[in-house]
Amino acid sequence: MTNATTIKMLTAMIGNNSFPMENATMLEEANRQTERSVPMLNFFKSYGEIHGYVSNAVCIFGVISNIMNVIVLTRKHMITPTNCILCALAIADMLTMLTYLVYATYFYIATEPVTTYGHGQGWMYFILIHNLFILTCHNMAMWLTVSLAIFRYIFVCHPVLAGQLCSLERAVMTIIIIIVMSVVINIPNYFLYQVINLQDMKELNNQTGFWIQDSKYVQEYVSYKPTTFWVYGVIMKVAPCILLSLLSTLIILMMKQANKRRARLLHQTTRFADSHDHANCEHNRTTWMLIAVVLFFVITEFPQGILVMISGLDERFFQDVYSNLGDIMDLLVLLNSAVNFILYCIMSQQFRDTFRNLFVGKCCYKIRKINEHQNGNSTHYTTVKSEVTSV
Repeated sequence: MTNATTIKMLTAMIGNNSFPMENATMLEEANRQTERSVPMLNFFKSYGEIHGYVSNAVCIFGVISNIMNVIVLTRKHMITPTNCILCALAIADMLTMLTYLVYATYFYIATEPVTTYGHGQGWMYFILIHNLFILTCHNMAMWLTVSLAIFRYIFVCHPVLAGQLCSLERAVMTIIIIIVMSVVINIPNYFLYQVINLQDMKELNNQTGFWIQDSKYVQEYVSYKPTTFWVYGVIMKVAPCILLSLLSTLIILMMKQANKRRARLLHQTTRFADSHDHANCEHNRTTWMLIAVVLFFVITEFPQGILVMISGLDERFFQDVYSNLGDIMDLLVLLNSAVNFILYCIMSQQFRDTFRNLFVGKCCYKIRKINEHQNGNSTHYTTVKSEVTSV
């Protein structure tokens, strides 16, 4: 396994090719690709030309929409254990896109991710910090999604225990534990890379600028990086997707069974049937919304996890297929971080009402006040004009 391949594999664990050396290595190795990889390579080059603009558009929408998610979900009447986790998830997604916005602007629009460009030392340190930060935030989002599925599973499948096991205090404690553990578990990644001066690399023919390469610790312990890849890239990515798929399936099955039982009971008695039916519909809409959030996460993450597993067994597959799909994998992660606002608006009546009262209602009120003020001025002006004319 070459250094270039292990670099690409590490960044694959979050679906984010955050290191510029990865893309640079792909471009520098283009002439060594076999004919069977040419279509994939051409796709990589073609999409790379627009990736910065597409990802920036998604990031801008995602940052704004997640800010609105936080504002809506933190209203007093919206504070619940589930919404508390959704709020933390929105913050993690927003932070994920904030640094990617800067990264994509610099390396895909302002400059090029190649060693020959002569990047400054500060930007290389930014890339290191960006990669570690986005990895940590994405892991937080991943396990927050898992905790969301677990909470909803308990609400649906064990409603008697839900009040005790899924209280607001436990939700806050769960969020704190996930944040702390995400930072601690990612510590091994902090020792993987270092910034170097290209002038110190004799084989680069006196190129100027700075770049990123394996740290001295990684160079000394050869098995360190492959082990890190398998732990974070496979176990920490594929396992949560499998768990989320299993929990979603169980929730859907339990919902169908509960609906059948409820239909039989309502058929036997009509007293309070309408109120119970309305409450049940709202409960089901909330559950389906959360399932949609979970399943969209699985759809965007699981395929990449499978590709990473195959790439770990076949280096050629990684170079010919996965490497050239890196930017698309980035885009999927960004879409996953930005889509929740749309799902909430489509599937939650309470979220729509709160959002409308907070934003749409206030805007309409301001517009109405402006119109009333303008109409008032217009009427006054007409009166004065009439008097003057009369005189």
